[in-house]
Amino acid sequence: MPQAAFVLHRRDYQETSLLVDLITEQEGRLRVIAKGAKRAKSSWRAILQAFTPLTVDFVGRSDLKTLTLAEATDVPFPLTSKRLYSGFYINELLQRLLPLEDDASEIFCAYQLVLQQLSSQRDIESLLRWFEWQLLRQLGATFDWLHDAESGQPLQPDGVSYFDPESGFVQNQRNTWVTAWPSDIIMSLGQIDLLQDDLNPEQRKACKLIMREALAIHLGNKPLRSRELFRR
Repeated sequence: MPQAAFVLHRRDYQETSLLVDLITEQEGRLRVIAKGAKRAKSSWRAILQAFTPLTVDFVGRSDLKTLTLAEATDVPFPLTSKRLYSGFYINELLQRLLPLEDDASEIFCAYQLVLQQLSSQRDIESLLRWFEWQLLRQLGATFDWLHDAESGQPLQPDGVSYFDPESGFVQNQRNTWVTAWPSDIIMSLGQIDLLQDDLNPEQRKACKLIMREALAIHLGNKPLRSRELFRR
């Protein structure tokens, strides 16, 4: 059945085809062969691009499907400069962390929404942190910003909290490698709506590093290539 989709990544496959990673509305992340897509006369050659809303269909029972339909349903989202790099970063996170053919309807909706927001003048850092949190939710790896992960007691605003990526925030340091943060900053992050409000400088620094630690245990040791774009 045809469904909405976006290209996350594509690469050459044999002489005339492409191997494409998609995020789809109903089937989650899929890997498909787009046969003949590299040929000059192929209609797929131009539309199988990142950030273009698509309708797709495919066949196959294995992890590698064969694309049978790909049509653009709208123009690509107009991302440029750091907003374009941010889109590539989000795509790489999804490609690396979403299991194949796993239910991802909620993260698909979040993906569409973050592309819309990146196309506007909203603060990039706030949008990236919002999407990272949605992805952690998809992975079942969220944590509580307001309560101690061990005791369940509320964090004390005038105290210090330590972040353990595997459990959350604790007020008693258990490991020397965990990072300490002012609890009032942590609690403010648990109360902000990042789709509506922008992070202040203190929140921006804390949230970026915390989310990086939270994602690192899922990404492993292989660095994200898209982060290099921001350093250029």
